[in-house]
Amino acid sequence: MKSVKIVKPKPATVRNTVIATGSIGSKQTSNIGPLVEGVVESIFVNVGDRVTKGDPLFQTRPLTYERRLEEAKATLELAVARRKNAERVLERTEKLRAEGYAPQARLDDARTALDVAAAEVARAAAAAKTAERQREDTMVRAPYSGVITKRFNDEGIYLSNVFRGGTESSVLQIQENHIVVAVVYAPEQHLGSLKLNQKALVYVESQPEPRETYILVLNDMLDVGARTVELRLPIDNSDYSLKSGQFARAEIFTDELQALSVPADAVRRDQTGAYVLTIKDGRVEKRLVVAEERPDGTTVVREGLDVGDDVIVPNGEPIAVGDSVAPEAA
Repeated sequence: MKSVKIVKPKPATVRNTVIATGSIGSKQTSNIGPLVEGVVESIFVNVGDRVTKGDPLFQTRPLTYERRLEEAKATLELAVARRKNAERVLERTEKLRAEGYAPQARLDDARTALDVAAAEVARAAAAAKTAERQREDTMVRAPYSGVITKRFNDEGIYLSNVFRGGTESSVLQIQENHIVVAVVYAPEQHLGSLKLNQKALVYVESQPEPRETYILVLNDMLDVGARTVELRLPIDNSDYSLKSGQFARAEIFTDELQALSVPADAVRRDQTGAYVLTIKDGRVEKRLVVAEERPDGTTVVREGLDVGDDVIVPNGEPIAVGDSVAPEAA
C-alpha cells in the first residue's frame, strides 16, 4: 500500500474579471490664451511647474489698457460734471417757472437735458468698468490648480483673444492631475457584464502596486471599428506619480462566485481535461474538475469537488487510478 499526502479543499471567493487597456488622462486639460489681444509681455511659469488656482501665468502688455482706463475715468468725470450742471439748470428753471418768468417749454427742455446727462453718466460708468476689467484681464491666471504641461508661444508675440481653434492663439497648457482618469477600452463582448461603480484595479508601468478605483463613466457609444466600449476610472494622484499618457491596464471585477481552492500541483491534466485524484474506499479515484489558476499559486476549482474530499498532492511517488493508498496530511 502506497502512502500519499492529501489536502482538504478550502472555500474561496472567485472574482470574474474583465481586462481593459488604455491610457492615463488628466481630470481636465485647458489650452490657455489671452483674455485681451496684444503683445505677450511676460510669462511667469515653465513646463512642469505646479500652480494653484489664481496664480499668474502670463501677462499681455497692459499699457494700452491702462490708458483706455484713464480715458474712461476722465469721460465719466466729465459726464458727472454735466449731470450736476443739468441739475442746477433744472432747479433754477423750476423756480423761474413757479414765479412765471419761464415758459413750460423751457422747463421741459431742462428736464430732458438732465435725463440725457444722467444717461451719459450711466454709459460712461459702464465703459469705465469695461476698461477696468480689460486692464485686469491683461493678467491671465490659473483657472484651477494643476501642472503646466505645454508652452506654445513665447514673450513678444502678438496674440488675439478671438478663438481660432488649435494652439496658435494659446500660450500655455495646464492639466489638473491631482486626480487622473484611466481611459480604457473593453471588448464589446463584455458589455453586458459591465456596470457603473464596479470596483477595479489599474496597473500602470513603473508603479509598484495597482491603484484601487471604480467605473465612473461607461460610454453609451461603442467604437465601431475596434468593437470596444470606453470606460473611465478615476484615480487619486496626490503624489503626482502618474503621468498623463502612461499605458494603463484595468482589471474590472464584474461578479463573485464561491469555489474551492487547492494547491496548483494537485490539479492534473490529460486529454480529458483537468482532474484531481481523490481517495474513495482506500483507493485512488479520478475526478474531473473545472479549474482556474490564480496568481497566488493556488488553483480554484469551480466544479467537481466538495469541501470534505481528500485531494491527493504529488509526493514524488507514481500512483494510478485504483491503487490502494494510505492518506496522510500534507
